[in-house]
Amino acid sequence: MAQQNGQNEEQKTFNEEGSKVYLSVYNRIPYVLIREESGEDATEVFEEIREICMYYKIYKKGKEFNVEGTNGDYVPARLRYKMAATLINKEARFLFAEQPDITIEQKGDLEEFTEDTKRALTIMNELVKTILDKNNFQDILIKGARDCFIGKRVACLINFNEKDGVTLTFLPSTQFLYEVRSTNHRVLEKFVSFTVMKDSKTNSIKRIFKKKYTLENINGIDKVFLEEEIYDGTAKLIEKVMPKTEMIIDFIPAVIFINDGLSEELKGESEIESLMDFEEWYSKLGNADADAERKSMNPTKYLVDMANNSTKNLSTAAGALWDLGSDQNLENKHVEVGLLEPQMHYSEALKTTLDRIKTTGYEQVDMPNITNESLSGVITSGKALKAIYWPLIVRCKEKMKMWGPNLSLMVEMIVKGAMVYPNTIKKYTNDILVPIDHTVEVVQNTPLPEDEIEEKTIDLAEVEANTMSKKAYMKKWRGLTNSQVMEELNQIALERQIIEDASFSGTTSNGMNGDNNLINGLNRDEFISAGKNALNRDGTQKQGSENNIDVKNQMQQTRSTMSKLNGTQIGSLISILGGYKAGNFTKGQAKHLIMSMGLDDTFAEALLEEEKLEVTPNV
Repeated sequence: MAQQNGQNEEQKTFNEEGSKVYLSVYNRIPYVLIREESGEDATEVFEEIREICMYYKIYKKGKEFNVEGTNGDYVPARLRYKMAATLINKEARFLFAEQPDITIEQKGDLEEFTEDTKRALTIMNELVKTILDKNNFQDILIKGARDCFIGKRVACLINFNEKDGVTLTFLPSTQFLYEVRSTNHRVLEKFVSFTVMKDSKTNSIKRIFKKKYTLENINGIDKVFLEEEIYDGTAKLIEKVMPKTEMIIDFIPAVIFINDGLSEELKGESEIESLMDFEEWYSKLGNADADAERKSMNPTKYLVDMANNSTKNLSTAAGALWDLGSDQNLENKHVEVGLLEPQMHYSEALKTTLDRIKTTGYEQVDMPNITNESLSGVITSGKALKAIYWPLIVRCKEKMKMWGPNLSLMVEMIVKGAMVYPNTIKKYTNDILVPIDHTVEVVQNTPLPEDEIEEKTIDLAEVEANTMSKKAYMKKWRGLTNSQVMEELNQIALERQIIEDASFSGTTSNGMNGDNNLINGLNRDEFISAGKNALNRDGTQKQGSENNIDVKNQMQQTRSTMSKLNGTQIGSLISILGGYKAGNFTKGQAKHLIMSMGLDDTFAEALLEEEKLEVTPNV
């Protein structure tokens, strides 16, 4: 009998989950509209919509479960732990919390990469990035992934409109119907979307926007037609926005993302289906434990051989006094007062069972069952964390096998539509798109901390081994543009040349010998005299006695500064002047290098002017 009651309770729960109440809540589109577009498949479509709506109910409210052993004497706990919703949210965040890198690259031989091609690719990439940013793509992508994991599939609809520009909309599986070409499942032949423009409990006020695309082959040429209509909540036609009209594009601007499944499966799979049983049992045992704990918090009192009139309305307040009397009608009385307190010896076994159910549920989606306590003192590097999340990383890589190509197809449609409808992108760019052969690359980014120091060390070793260019290293770790990288490389080459010219071992080409003396006949004082002449050439000595005193003080300071320079530094100074004279670097670069040696701005300026005029110093 108890078993039969349990089965009835399970059936009641099942019936509640399949009820029309939540079906109408999670599917806000009138069935009449769906039946019109489904045709002969209407019954099958309705059954699947019913199933998907059940999955959405479990995601929103948790899996229903039946309680046991209440006997009607207390209100049982009914806390739903929503394990499925938690795992789906975590999986979607891990997959797309860091937006994938979407770039348009040249197709074919890279040697044919001309400046015009480079500019065309730059315009395309900037346009796509701007459109995605304007559509808040990072946010809608994560939400679209959740809908895909719950409802088996999700659609991204691309709209081209001169007023609104290019808009992207992700639709759950209960709000669109589609048909694919029998010979190529990636080609849509029909796509119908239903969007709730105005929601209301009153059907006469509710407004639903229907957009229908069809791909028809006319005389061997594919042509796309579009029609748009507005209905109320009773499926009554309110307005025919656009009659069936031929479009310029030759493709339906929508992409279908199908979650998992096997070959030739066009509907996908819901991850709720594999998680809901684990959630049900976890909630059932967890609530049973909560009920048992509540009972033990209020233990059962028992009285033996007490008079009934003395046991009425006994107080349970702290420090209460019970004035009890024994039953005088009994000859052999064994008076006793006590409490029945459950010992809860099942706690450890229950904890093990709950952990096993939770871990197995997490394993269904390759999510590691970890907590802050379990990671205490364990995680020491990004590698260790990556090892823990490796199954989930692999699962996300598998999902990117579907998401990556479809996101690429979405970007391709944006680019093609922007070329066909140039007025729709005027709010994003003033440039004109030039058609070139290209490919769209989509690279996943996982939100795990990386060991940057270790990775930088590895990259530096590759640079030293000439397996990685300095340009690639600077672009990766310093975020420099191509022009900034070239400027930095030129500066590095210049400084290396100066250092090499300034180095000496015995007699060298920098004008110095091993005793730090100039081999061209000039000693340190003579070189400083050249600096004096440079100041004199500046003309400051002719501006009055005060200026002459300033110049004299400046030359004394210069002599003091230069007297501290060693032979290598003086050789470097000569190399700087020679390089400037030869045109190897600009005046500003030479001036910066001279000032970095401790010489002031005025002296550096005058010395460079002296070199420019090619005036021989007075010895």
